[in-house]
Amino acid sequence: MASKRVWLADRRGTGQYDARYHSTTPAAVPRDVSVLPPRIVLLRHAESQGNVDHRTYAEVPDHRVPLTLRGRAQAGEAGRCIAQAMPRGSKLFFYYSPYRRSRETVQGIRGVLPKSVVRGAQEEVQLREQDFGNFQDEQGKRHEKAERIRFGRFFYRFPNGESGADVYDRITIFEDHLVRDINAGRFAGDTCLCLITHGLTLRIFLMRWFHWTVDEFLDVYNPNNATPVVMERVQSTDDAEPWVHTKSLYRISEESRLLVPGITPKMAQTRSPMGAE
Repeated sequence: MASKRVWLADRRGTGQYDARYHSTTPAAVPRDVSVLPPRIVLLRHAESQGNVDHRTYAEVPDHRVPLTLRGRAQAGEAGRCIAQAMPRGSKLFFYYSPYRRSRETVQGIRGVLPKSVVRGAQEEVQLREQDFGNFQDEQGKRHEKAERIRFGRFFYRFPNGESGADVYDRITIFEDHLVRDINAGRFAGDTCLCLITHGLTLRIFLMRWFHWTVDEFLDVYNPNNATPVVMERVQSTDDAEPWVHTKSLYRISEESRLLVPGITPKMAQTRSPMGAE
């Protein structure tokens, strides 16, 4: 006797994770956008010792550079700003670079938030700073950065380090997994995301998410340290289009757009054609 196939209801609408939708295919994109995080907040780490004295990188490994006292205060203020940007009653989940200055920024933010607000935190190596090549000799690095201008800032690869294009590749991998988790309802139930990263990595995250060209990216510059850049979830209004990618359901808030030099209104949102990623 043939057994009957039992189809389980979509659990995402009840705030639960549903592994069947851990995908970027059209069928995985939630029709109910309330399943998606209401806000995705990007934050460049607070002021570090390397930001105020570049000689630090010649003696301290990049991943061990700490925040300054001013940076610790900035992290707390960033936490208060993020809390104001979150919808009432929502939770917050952190992804953060493993570099010390990013971890200390997360600690500062969490220190001003009620424990009940924080749903969780996950260290993510792909959110690390661009690799500049181990210890950074000040004179040698000055020469390399001048050479980068002549060669092209996005494609220049630092000796023993990375190019902007290399960072783009690893951020592509990170975003693919992030979108799969979002689609599967990992953050359902009004959970906002906060990504603590670094200046160039933050810009490349936006470049990849909103499909900027290389030329558009080169016109964009870092936001100040500990300045929240908020991506807002929007309601899909294009009824003529049968499917839109999850990424197209977000836009950079107007206030945040003005905090990142070079982002035009057109670059602050995307409407991906069906099937595009």
